[in-house]
Amino acid sequence: MSSLLSKKWMYRLASTLILGGFAMLCQPFTHALFVLGFPVLLAGVVLFIILDHVPDGRIEENDNG
Repeated sequence: MSSLLSKKWMYRLASTLILGGFAMLCQPFTHALFVLGFPVLLAGVVLFIILDHVPDGRIEENDNG
């Protein structure tokens, strides 16, 4: 089940957005990248927070008997 929308790939996307937004905020070359840096960083952080609150979908079995 290696879907492109799996939770692992969404975490990678969120991390990439966070790092990309931070890099955009720190670069000295163009003002347009600086302006887009904060929304990109914010989108990555929000996606990361949402993914942390979504359950994995795996059912754990309890061996009580």
